[in-house]
Amino acid sequence: MEPIDLAVAADDFDQEVSVTPAIDRFCSSSIWILAAASALMPPRAPASYRGASGYFAAMRGVHPAGFPYIEPLELAWGLASPLIGRDPAPLAEAVVAVLAARRDWQLTIFTGLTLDGPQRRALERALPARWERRTGTPTVRHVASLDGGIDGFLARRSRELRKSLRKALRAAAGAGVRFESVGRASAEDAVALYARIQAVEAASWKAREGVGISSGPMRAFYEHMLPPLCARGQQRLQFARVGDRDIGYILGAVFEDEYRGLQFSYDDQHAGLGIGGLLQYHQILELCAEGVTRYDLGTEMDYKRRWAEDVMETEMLVVVR
Repeated sequence: MEPIDLAVAADDFDQEVSVTPAIDRFCSSSIWILAAASALMPPRAPASYRGASGYFAAMRGVHPAGFPYIEPLELAWGLASPLIGRDPAPLAEAVVAVLAARRDWQLTIFTGLTLDGPQRRALERALPARWERRTGTPTVRHVASLDGGIDGFLARRSRELRKSLRKALRAAAGAGVRFESVGRASAEDAVALYARIQAVEAASWKAREGVGISSGPMRAFYEHMLPPLCARGQQRLQFARVGDRDIGYILGAVFEDEYRGLQFSYDDQHAGLGIGGLLQYHQILELCAEGVTRYDLGTEMDYKRRWAEDVMETEMLVVVR
């Protein structure tokens, strides 16, 4: 394997992501991991490689305690797999050979490994017995099937959720709420779109409690991500509006036939209208019409269990030399 600049190789890298089995594809793609590396992670040195069997997407850093490590570009949530390639067995062997040749690390971290999945099994076979293995707490994503279109999706939801949606649709219509889908947008359009998103965030409970994307690294993360999403036609964005004002938004992205939910929020003054659920509903309507088959709602939150029927579970493997 040879060292590479992952930003330069992004298009080819994402082609490999699309054929890599049993990983979180969007969160392993270049748009997610490069934005995370830039906005969420501490300063580190590039340590990515490309070989005949695929990619190893990694960075090298030094812990404040003094020990050097190699880790994925995104370790904020540990969603991304650094092992990218169609056939995990030769890829794992090549990556382990690279690690064995490098003497500048004490820990190497692999994330996004499906429990008992092909990457994890390949690593177990390739890693030297003398290197210690440790595992982290599994990460759960909630995933909904969009098979059967909107009718099929709703049929798999609870009676209570369907009833709540019907009530919210009537109330929103009575309050003059309309939903605006943002179609194709350029990287230049992303600046104005992000300003609209931030105006909604500023009026939300998330901003008040400091848990949204209105400030700090999370604001920078999505600011970094939105332009390339727009440029590639992957962004999916809707606004809820009353008159000439945005009162809510929902942002996500598609990769292949899967939609990844990213963020949504709404103005606190309209909280009683169920804007969050209605934004989800209208986004799903469009995704079904588009032919998207899976909706990854992201990591564990209570409300996501009501909107999804499946889970994807991955874990972290820490290798100690």
